[in-house]
Amino acid sequence: MKIYLSIFILLFAIINANAQEEKIVADDLLELSLEELLNIPVTVSSKKALSLRESPGIISVITEDEIQNSGARDLIDVLRLVPGIEFGTDVQGVTGISMRGNWAHEGKVLLMLDGQEQNELSFSTLLFGNHYPVDNIKKIEIIRGPGSSIYGGFAELGVINIITKGGEDINGFSVGVNYGQLSDTYGHKNINLSAGKKINDFEIALHGFYGKGNRSDKEYTDIYGNSYNMKDNTSMDPAQINLGMKYKDLHFRFIYDKYEIVTRDGFVDNFLKAYTNEFTSMFGELKYDWKISDKVTITPKLSYVSSNPWTQTEDSLPGEDPSYYNYDRTVTRIKPNLTVSYDINDKINLIGGVEYYKDNAVNNDKAWTYWNGKYEIDYTNISGFLQGIIKTNFINMTVGARLDNHSEFGTAFAPRIGFTKAFDKLHFKLLYSQAFRAPGIENIDYNSWLDTVNYQPSIKPENTQVIEGEVGYLISSGMIFTANVYYITLDNTIVYSVDEAGNEGYENKGKTGSKGFELEYILREKWGNIKLNYSYYSTKGINKIADYEVSLNDKALVGSPQNKILLNGSFKVYKGLSINPSLIYLTERYAYINYDATEDNVFIEKQDPVFFINLFINYKNLFTEGLNFGVGVYDLFDSGYQYIQPYNGWHAPIPSAGREIIAKLSYSFNMK
Repeated sequence: MKIYLSIFILLFAIINANAQEEKIVADDLLELSLEELLNIPVTVSSKKALSLRESPGIISVITEDEIQNSGARDLIDVLRLVPGIEFGTDVQGVTGISMRGNWAHEGKVLLMLDGQEQNELSFSTLLFGNHYPVDNIKKIEIIRGPGSSIYGGFAELGVINIITKGGEDINGFSVGVNYGQLSDTYGHKNINLSAGKKINDFEIALHGFYGKGNRSDKEYTDIYGNSYNMKDNTSMDPAQINLGMKYKDLHFRFIYDKYEIVTRDGFVDNFLKAYTNEFTSMFGELKYDWKISDKVTITPKLSYVSSNPWTQTEDSLPGEDPSYYNYDRTVTRIKPNLTVSYDINDKINLIGGVEYYKDNAVNNDKAWTYWNGKYEIDYTNISGFLQGIIKTNFINMTVGARLDNHSEFGTAFAPRIGFTKAFDKLHFKLLYSQAFRAPGIENIDYNSWLDTVNYQPSIKPENTQVIEGEVGYLISSGMIFTANVYYITLDNTIVYSVDEAGNEGYENKGKTGSKGFELEYILREKWGNIKLNYSYYSTKGINKIADYEVSLNDKALVGSPQNKILLNGSFKVYKGLSINPSLIYLTERYAYINYDATEDNVFIEKQDPVFFINLFINYKNLFTEGLNFGVGVYDLFDSGYQYIQPYNGWHAPIPSAGREIIAKLSYSFNMK
């Protein structure tokens, strides 16, 4: 904490010493109508800025005021506002994401923080639960569908693009503290610090985040009936520094992210004590937007990532398998990229480029070798991508493709085509995409374990096809209704499994996917806003993977509710005072929880539907400008929600925090 404070004091002193009188002109998103918000350009689905209604993807945008008014504790609370997104547990206390019913934890959804890919580079996983700060976010753009033709393999089922506040947005400094109280201990307790300024052509923003979190204070029981109280045994402790600088068209970004999970939750049965699992990553990027004319922009970019996930170096207790607690591997990735954007005219745009990366993985603890018999292994990938956008009076067409050549798996091709158009009040989208995911470094290595003779990997990339359609109608300047349908199939699906002896492995297990629809109604007026959405999926006739199937319901996948309803509102009561209720309803889910000692096997059971009711009261500019205070409660009636493992891994569901009373206090000083 002393390091964070010293950095912020130094930055603030520099800003004060160099600040000049200037007028900052920015759109006040709080005052924009819904129609105006829908016309704000987004780039997550096309790289070329297009309005939300005409972007070639099924997209949700969550704004800063929506996040702040909801009282969101972390990114899980924010993403639950989006149709089709839910969460489950993996192993060792880790929480992952599902998209439209499909378990997407390992490399099937891409999360970007200010342009930096956050998926760790060993298993390709994303970790949620008091991990990413939400109070410094400007907006989140979410594609509920593939983005591999633009971003590569991690974007197989979706993209989450987080954009934090820049120096011009902060224009000074801000500090915020959050605290949550469970029945018997704290839930979340975090601090956020930000400083930033734009001075002529130079802009700088620095964000710091430090916190501690308890997943729950309830009893967790594994499939064998062994229990422990999660209080003081299940912490989620983040620390992050995010620095962004810009001079004219030259951009620099550095992110340090450390996330620690302390848990007694193992693979099948409980550990004898709580162990620490560390996930540490560093991201650096330098890029330049070279505008050689009004029509042509060339962007060279160089990225560097160092990823050290799932690190466990504690000695195990007698009686426990020491291989669980001796893991320390680092992966570094160097990735140059060159992208060219050419506006042929105001109706036609072409974007193309090439990208190369080299992954170098090193076994730091020398516990065992990679499948090549060495403590180090390298993989390379080179790709080319091309996209064309053609606008006409009748329809807009987006055609694109990405070609990748991986040193281990050869060539993969991901094409897409999209037709979109907004006609006054009505808009429609018809989209077809193919996507792929190359196995991660440890997916390959753990697969080699299944070959008990030669220890050579045979795993292949998984391939995805998605058809989507959307229709939306702008009922008024403050009211819109949208409906979309989708059909998703994954082939050669990479599946992680653990047997009853705790042996792990990855292999291709065939076909899975889902089909369904999502409905959303949004009302935004001067008095506040209301969002109502409903999502449904079915896997009937698609899923052929036993680890995901539900014997009691052939339309459902393990762990994911088929139906989800969200009702979220924000009502302005007086000046800066707002009341913000939300309700989330999840229908029954299915979990492998019933252990039969006679057959030495686990069987599936149905879990009851769940109601989340949340209420947050927020007061902006309390007593003085920039001072904000909020208080509320999440899961008001203690729903009994549990995080379910969305595959047959012999893992019992983990209790959630339950009712948490939260308070938020922040102060922003704007240097006008």
